[in-house]
Amino acid sequence: MKRLIATLLAMTALTACASPLAKSETPQQALSGAAQRASQLKSAKFDFQGHVNMTFPAALGQMFGQSGANAGSLTVDLTGAGEAQFPDRYHAKLDAKMSGLSIATEVIVANGKAYVKNPLTNKWQASTQSGNLTDQLGQPDPLSYDKLLKNVKSIKDLGDTTLNGTAVHHYQLTPDKDKLMASLNSAAAKNPQALAAMKQVLDSGTMTVEVWFGKDDHLVRRMSTDADYRVDLNQLMGSLGSITGANGSRLPTGSTIHATAHVVINYHDFDAPVTISVPTVG
Repeated sequence: MKRLIATLLAMTALTACASPLAKSETPQQALSGAAQRASQLKSAKFDFQGHVNMTFPAALGQMFGQSGANAGSLTVDLTGAGEAQFPDRYHAKLDAKMSGLSIATEVIVANGKAYVKNPLTNKWQASTQSGNLTDQLGQPDPLSYDKLLKNVKSIKDLGDTTLNGTAVHHYQLTPDKDKLMASLNSAAAKNPQALAAMKQVLDSGTMTVEVWFGKDDHLVRRMSTDADYRVDLNQLMGSLGSITGANGSRLPTGSTIHATAHVVINYHDFDAPVTISVPTVG
């Protein structure tokens, strides 16, 4: 028996020497691998959900058509799904619920321009330069996650886990705002107004990101973003090319909006065939 045990121990030692342990990654190395893998992707499908809550002076809400107890607050819930062609196109069908209304529409983003299907006419129209406030504060953007991975100030390892049957790393990231803006500026200089507005939003609050990506393939399966901002509306609307309310009146001096947003995007069907065309407007 002793000889058998000794033989087994010797075999185990030899096997360990012949098969070295897999090299473990630091969080920084793993995240760098995920960013590199993201830059190699041609396409992916995704689903998302988001919640945006805004509070602002009641008088400001009245300028934009709100009245009664609802004046001064707005909550938006978003759900939807779509597909992306990296680096600059995506098509999403989304449902938005706000102020007791439910709206179903589609969005296509291509080459820095956005197109929205009018839910009343079912026709495509080019989005205005200004878009709307929720676009800047909480609308899911499935194209930007690689920039969030590359421009990080700090990383917190939340522990490896399993997501939909895949072993994943789970990290919390604090973005480096200056590097993130520089990256967005070089990648999306086609819309300087949106970039100026985004800079004001980033400078006025905080953002944390959680990411789940494969331990073996480094593909991002899920990204969750939490944002908390307090924005000067006159500055924001000025950057977007509009400084008046719906009835043409100017915003009161010192008007601010406090917004919180929680957005989760799940990615799947990596590099599946995807074709996204610019829609015909009209």
